[in-house]
Amino acid sequence: MTTTPSIPVVQGAKKTSLRFDGDALLLSRPHEEARIPLAAVGRVLAEGRSVTVELTAPAGSVPSAHRIDGTSEAAATMFAAAVNAALPGAAGRDTTVDGADLVEARTLSLSRRARKLRIIKRGSYGLLGALVVAGVLVCALGDPFVLIMLVPGGVVGTAGLAAGANALANWYREWRLVRHGVTTFAAENPQEPGTYLYVDPAGLIRHVFTWPGRMGVKISYDSRDPGNVVLPRAALLRRGEFCAGLFLVLLGLGAYASAIAMAVLTILDPTALDGPA
Repeated sequence: MTTTPSIPVVQGAKKTSLRFDGDALLLSRPHEEARIPLAAVGRVLAEGRSVTVELTAPAGSVPSAHRIDGTSEAAATMFAAAVNAALPGAAGRDTTVDGADLVEARTLSLSRRARKLRIIKRGSYGLLGALVVAGVLVCALGDPFVLIMLVPGGVVGTAGLAAGANALANWYREWRLVRHGVTTFAAENPQEPGTYLYVDPAGLIRHVFTWPGRMGVKISYDSRDPGNVVLPRAALLRRGEFCAGLFLVLLGLGAYASAIAMAVLTILDPTALDGPA
């Protein structure tokens, strides 16, 4: 099924979207997707920058609703008008049944990129937390003046480690798929420039996005997880990313280790950094 061109996709806050897809509305949130058949929709309300999908319900009961905030006011108004106009012709629609029973929802697992960023974020929070503890100890037991060097060193070290870890993770994923995955070509979809299609070993058609204008692009995917796909870059670019990531990690380790060593030294001996008398 394809999205009706005249009905805009409603983009809301926190990566939430709502679109019309044939005989249903598709609601997408970061960790959840819901398919709401038109037969389950009582009406769609546009209120400023919000869109509310109110479901059908038995007489006397409060209808369930799905609300999206932070939308474009113009898009919300157009979307609501178009869907409401399509509701009377929806197959099997009965406004006296509980529309919530017809909604199909599923929880989405975190993507590989989201999992990677979550690990890096948690590691960064841990390093910054250790930096705060070191700063408190320095103020209480050592020389507070050392904070002038401790804080920048710790922040630079944490930022370097986070950026370097991200670069090395990207490099390793591409290196592994190019070396151990399946390399083939994906053909551009004429109806959607920039969307390239390939068929996995199970016969499922999958897609990958990149710059439009080419008839086909080389891709590499994981044979055990065909959705894990990359567009291989030139070897020079991959090596450049590896070197940059390694440099940032070493820089971060050096800066952070120096900051913590300085904190420990001044706690053990508050006069250690005063220099000769």
